[in-house]
Amino acid sequence: MRKRVLLIAAPLLVVAIAASVAVAAPSDAEHSRGPKLDKLHAERPIAASESSNAALTITDAGFEIAAKQVQDYVTDLQRQEVGAYLRSLDMQALVDYVASLQAAEATQAAATQRVSSAVSYGSNPGDFLSCVRNRESGGNYGVYNSGGSGAAGAYQFMPGTWNGIASSSGRSDLVGLDPAQAAPADQDAMAQALYAQQGAAPWGGGC
Repeated sequence: MRKRVLLIAAPLLVVAIAASVAVAAPSDAEHSRGPKLDKLHAERPIAASESSNAALTITDAGFEIAAKQVQDYVTDLQRQEVGAYLRSLDMQALVDYVASLQAAEATQAAATQRVSSAVSYGSNPGDFLSCVRNRESGGNYGVYNSGGSGAAGAYQFMPGTWNGIASSSGRSDLVGLDPAQAAPADQDAMAQALYAQQGAAPWGGGC
């Protein structure tokens, strides 16, 4: 705000300086005062003209000096404004860069958490399936979902999922069979086959 006020006041300062210089210069009236001398009427206009030129020269010189000072001041202000603007751009770029790093770290941490929560991908599938079996049915191979969803068996297979994995595994003898009525070894085999194809996704992505 202060800089804008100075920019507005600067031209007014130039006018004031020029006016003060003009007032300080001797006027034609002052040159005309004094005793009237004979035979000087021819020279007097020349003297008056020289005085006027001198006053004009002084006024022009003062104006040029003031204008140069104002120009230098405005240029300095503009340089400061541009510098401040460039610094603000640099700061914004730094803020954006830091934010992108934080977002990348958060994404990586979330991915690591998902992988570690599923005993699945890098570890023994038996460990994961054992965890699923205990969570879904408490190890009971003949249990049915109490909510009526149709899920059955130790791994809570849905009928469609069971039939699909049995067919793709070459176990046509298990297609159409109620999962809870299948032998524990067959349920384990179908769970391992499903895990091999889809990982932990059928059981919520983790255990």
